[in-house]
Amino acid sequence: MRSTLATRTRAVAALYPLTAWLALVFLALHTTLRAVLLAQTWRAAEFDPATAAATLATGLAFDLVTLAALLPLLLFTEAALGTRKHAGRARRGLVLGAAVLGVYALGFGVLAEWFFWDEFGVRFNFIAVDYLVYTREVVGNIRESFPVGTLLGMLALFTLTLVWASRGWLLRAVHPSARRRPRVLAWLASVLLAAALSAAWSMDARRGANEYQRELSANGLYSLAYAFVHNEIDYFEFYATRPQAATPPAAELPRIVAARAPRNVVIVTLESLSSDFMTHAGNPRQITPNLDRLADAGLYLANLYATGNRTVRGLEALSLAIPPLPGHSVIWRENNRDLETLGAVLADHGYVNRFLYGGYANFDNMDAYFAANHYQPIDRSRFPERHRGFGNIWGLADEHLYDYALEQMDRDAAQGRPFLMHLMTTSNHTPFTFPDGRVDLPRGRAGAVKYADWALGRFIEMARTKPWFGDTLFVLVADHCASSKGRTSLPPENYHIPAILYSPANLSAHTDARLASQIDLVPTVLDLLGLPERARFPGRSVLRAYPDAGRAYIATYQKLGYLTPDRLLVLSPGRRVEGWRLNARQKITAPQRSPDALVVRAIGAFQETARREHAGLLRHAAPRLKTR
Repeated sequence: MRSTLATRTRAVAALYPLTAWLALVFLALHTTLRAVLLAQTWRAAEFDPATAAATLATGLAFDLVTLAALLPLLLFTEAALGTRKHAGRARRGLVLGAAVLGVYALGFGVLAEWFFWDEFGVRFNFIAVDYLVYTREVVGNIRESFPVGTLLGMLALFTLTLVWASRGWLLRAVHPSARRRPRVLAWLASVLLAAALSAAWSMDARRGANEYQRELSANGLYSLAYAFVHNEIDYFEFYATRPQAATPPAAELPRIVAARAPRNVVIVTLESLSSDFMTHAGNPRQITPNLDRLADAGLYLANLYATGNRTVRGLEALSLAIPPLPGHSVIWRENNRDLETLGAVLADHGYVNRFLYGGYANFDNMDAYFAANHYQPIDRSRFPERHRGFGNIWGLADEHLYDYALEQMDRDAAQGRPFLMHLMTTSNHTPFTFPDGRVDLPRGRAGAVKYADWALGRFIEMARTKPWFGDTLFVLVADHCASSKGRTSLPPENYHIPAILYSPANLSAHTDARLASQIDLVPTVLDLLGLPERARFPGRSVLRAYPDAGRAYIATYQKLGYLTPDRLLVLSPGRRVEGWRLNARQKITAPQRSPDALVVRAIGAFQETARREHAGLLRHAAPRLKTR
């Protein structure tokens, strides 16, 4: 039977030589990529020979399913290039050219996957889908971060060598041995096969004991297509729910932090700044001296967690202050205008609100979102020439962002208007470049962190000389961590970010080690300003006593996590609820069933957010009062 199958396979390959050859190249490249990534993550993914073999086998199945989806296109191309009549050099050149383009495209995709894995520790996912929209930043980042010319040149040499060595086989496609009717039937069969496998196969076919293993058992192109199709996820259709009950009004919690109300608010969102970069979190390299000094001088929230692993999630939390929803951030969604944001509330009280970004704010829809929600967005394209110094594809160096922000705040203060200034930095991002002569480290991740810290310290010292400094609250917080890689889909340690409330004239130095969420910063700011609207937000002010030991919300695109000091609940599509036990450092140690009361609380928080978003209840409906 095996010999018969092999004979038939060779016969089919002879009928469709170009398609068969490209299929073999596809399988060889993707198997090689999987093997390389498996070797690179052998220890981190806890592989042994048995699990490695299972991962490779499942991965081959994913590769074959993906190849089946591409088969109609390959057969159609081969049919268009071949002819049973006389074919000259032009058609021979087209066949070889198609082979070159096919191999080069496959090789380029494999290279891209390799770099994507190095950055995120996963196959192509929704991040890759988003990046396809913003080719300027992504292509520019690749060009500035890697030796693109060398890599593409090596890929071109490999492609040409392989095609030339295979030219005898490939040129059989010029004169197909099959007649038109069998070719048409073969193409129709390939379409039916692709449709059947697409319906029967899913991402649930991934196998593995941890997230690394499950990701490696998939195929990157399949994962990319899946993310593209599933970019919107309805919570009520796919996630666990509870009977809807009326939410009782929140009890007024006593204040445990005394403070005087400041007038202005400056939020500095620090790109990719994990908490573990700080000396306060145990890092011995001392690359954040200014942030550590400000932590000692302000209200340092030592146990605060980001809601996601993308900038849009951080900006959503720091403006809209809601637990993360599955799928795209609200910043990306339709009907995201005139929402109950921090900017909308402060606009009611006469504030002038600005969002300053050192990059191009059309990235991730930032400009449209903030413009529609009572902020004035200003990006690098609107910076005056005097503030356009060193920059890379992602944005101007942080010092230029801070300098222009100071100029804007001077103008607002001179006009007697309170202001909200929300800054989004970019320097701590690949390609990790920054101006010379600023720090004593070379360009790279550590150098970029130290430069970002240097620029922040310089900004605070310059602000200290301003007449409005004593009336201003500075909120210093990261958007997300530097990495989301981990053996589990939601490793809590990869969401731990620094957060400092700094206003020496209004807020005494203090460290708060309670567990808190990024969404808690908006109600905290409103509490410090003495505004009652803080009660409208689902977060809670860290100035108040909690009835528990704290909680936080963390998420990926599909996984929703509810974090307590010793537990993590993860809600997934398919209405699945998983429970995990955490150690004292809030790292996952083992799966464990969680108490029903905790499950109810976790589901209720995400379900209520989804209900409010679905019903349009996130909108800002307050009158535009001028009370300040």
